[in-house]
Amino acid sequence: MTENVIVYKRDGQPAVSSRDVAEQFGKEHRNVIQSIKNLSAENSALTFMFIEDTYTAGTGKKYPMYYMNRDGFTLLAMGFTGKEALVWKLKYIQAFNMMEEKLKAQEIKAAMPVMDARMMEAQARLNNSRVDAAKLLMKLGDKAALQYQREDVYAYALHALIGTTPKNTERIESVSRFWLKK
Repeated sequence: MTENVIVYKRDGQPAVSSRDVAEQFGKEHRNVIQSIKNLSAENSALTFMFIEDTYTAGTGKKYPMYYMNRDGFTLLAMGFTGKEALVWKLKYIQAFNMMEEKLKAQEIKAAMPVMDARMMEAQARLNNSRVDAAKLLMKLGDKAALQYQREDVYAYALHALIGTTPKNTERIESVSRFWLKK
């Protein structure tokens, strides 16, 4: 028996092999295979939990084996009893959890370029909106009759462009009531 649990990636999900389960729980592999066949025969809905495969023995002959996902392993291991079996069940649960976290991290990492592109697009739209707002304010400032009002509007346009809020908005708020040039 080895001390480590090996979890494989099969069909995009964590899985363990019937050979490893047999070794870890001290069972004959043919008996583990028979238990899996019995479970599948009892309920055909369980077939997605067990993926049939083969392995090549040292003699060159091919033999059947299964990969099982977390649910398949859980169903199979429920029948295993004893103190040693409990220790291995806990190790397998921990190994499944670790593999699932790894797979989720890979999915998130794969999605990052898409998210980065969307963020860049949103930032570009925001920048374009700021430029448009600044242009409108500059046009409005050009039409202001009084010099200090024009300067206030230009300052406000600059703040709109860089996305900040002026510290003193009192004079800018009064801009809504300023005189326009003819």
